[in-house]
Amino acid sequence: MSSVPNCVFCNRPATIRNKERFAVCRDHKDQSMPDMKCVCGEMLTQKESKYGPFFICPSCGPISLKKAMGVNTVQVKPSQPRIITVRSDELDFII
Repeated sequence: MSSVPNCVFCNRPATIRNKERFAVCRDHKDQSMPDMKCVCGEMLTQKESKYGPFFICPSCGPISLKKAMGVNTVQVKPSQPRIITVRSDELDFII
């Protein structure tokens, strides 16, 4: 049984990675993480390991992604609404 990672922005199942190598859903593939701060107030530096992305604090050391997301609030840009076009020959599927 394998666990599917969740999107760091909306907590839906992640299917791809963004340019910063975070697991994200397809709606957030172009969004990047804001500057993250540690509990002590220092800026966090993003690193990557074989287990995934994590952060380094100059004072505290390694910080997990989960802990960094708990300390910082991430503003999600609203996604554009999807436009669905229904042709007249497809009305049988809607009913």
